[in-house]
Formats: sequence, structure tokens, C-alpha cells
Amino acid sequence: MRLHSLPLDELIARGVSPSFARILCDPDSYHPDLSIHIGATNWDYFIPADATDIVPLWDSNADSFVRWTRAAATEYVWLFHDNPKWILIAHSEQGVMAKLWQDWAEFQESDDECRRFADAIGFRFCDEGLEMVERDSDTIRDWRLSLTD
Repeated sequence: MRLHSLPLDELIARGVSPSFARILCDPDSYHPDLSIHIGATNWDYFIPADATDIVPLWDSNADSFVRWTRAAATEYVWLFHDNPKWILIAHSEQGVMAKLWQDWAEFQESDDECRRFADAIGFRFCDEGLEMVERDSDTIRDWRLSLTD
């Protein structure tokens, strides 16, 4: 199935928080380097037959982060354009924000910039994330999965 990025108003109408949707639709408005992490989705992906309400969020190197509903549960997943496998990233918008925040934070030289980005996207767990990355980055996947909106 070919997925395409959605415009800002449609992302918001589909339940994406406005501050997060604005950054996803126009990453350069936050910082010109953010477009390294957030791109437009426009590829074919394998989508499981039982996935519904598919909302493309952002693309990274032709792989896409998507929200869908499967088995009556909301899942945020990482799809690969050249592989039918997918990875569960989070069960909540805060969890998928943690993934984007982590990817951005890895290239920042200050915690203040990490906090500014968290504020820009509406990510509420920045300080916890900074501690997690500093202390034990191996458990960050489980942490993302545990976050709730």
C-alpha cells in the first residue's frame, strides 16, 4: 500500500496533537537540521490486513513511522519500504514522540536544546528521557512502550 504524508489539518483531524502535527508537517520551522529526521512519506509499505485507521506520521530514509489500529489497539510502528516486517515503537503518542525526541537528542550538545524540542512537539517526558539515555539506553524501548498520553 502506498502511504502519503497528510496535511496539517488532516493530521489534527485524525487525532494527532496540534504541536506535534505542526513539527511533522514543517520540520524546518523548528530547525533546518530537523528535516534530516523528519521527511515526507511517499512509499509503498506492507500493511497487515487487520490494520485500520492508518495515519502516516513521518518518514526517515524511506522508512515510515505510522499510527494504526490493530486488534482494537492503537499502535505506533516503524515500517520499512523494502521489508514486510515492522517494529512496534509505542502504544501512545507520547511514546512515539519519545522516539523522535531521542533521535533528535542524540545530535544535541545541550540538555536545554533537548528540552526546547520536547516543548515544541509536546513531549512531556524529556527529563525522564535525559536520565534514561544517560543511565541506561538499553531499556529505552521498554520505556517508550510504557508511556501513556
